[in-house]
Amino acid sequence: MVTLRALTKEDLSFLLEVRNDESTRYYLENNSTFTLEQCENWFDNLKSPWYIITNQHLKAVGYLRTNGDEVGCDIHPLHRRQGYAKATYQEYLKNKTYASLWVFNDNFAKKLYEDLGFIANGLEKHIRGNLYLQMEWKKD
Repeated sequence: MVTLRALTKEDLSFLLEVRNDESTRYYLENNSTFTLEQCENWFDNLKSPWYIITNQHLKAVGYLRTNGDEVGCDIHPLHRRQGYAKATYQEYLKNKTYASLWVFNDNFAKKLYEDLGFIANGLEKHIRGNLYLQMEWKKD
C-alpha cells in the first residue's frame, strides 16, 4: 500500500507543506515553522535518512523521519486516517530489530504505536505543558 523512497531536495517543498501545517506541528517536540532556505540547509547536513511515503499511485502522502533508531512519521492532512501511517511503520519495521519514538500522551497516534507493539519505556518529559513519552519497539 505504501512505498518509502529516499527524500530528495525536490521533495522539500512537500515536506514543508506537511511539517509547517499547524495540525502537524502541534504533535512535534519542535513546533517551529521553517522556510525553504532553512530546510535546504538542514537537508545538506542530514545525517540519518528520511523518506517520502508514496501511495499505490506513487503520490506523496507524507514522510518518515529517522535519527538513528528513532523514527517518526507525518502524514499530509489531506491523507490522514487512511491507513498510511500504519502501513508506513509496518514497511519500515519489517527489516528492523529495534526502534524508538517520542509521542505526546494526548496524540491519537499513541494507540497506533501501541497496536504496532511499541511500549512506553518510562522516559518522559514535559513539552509545552504536555506529557511527552518515549516508546520502544523490539522485534519478537
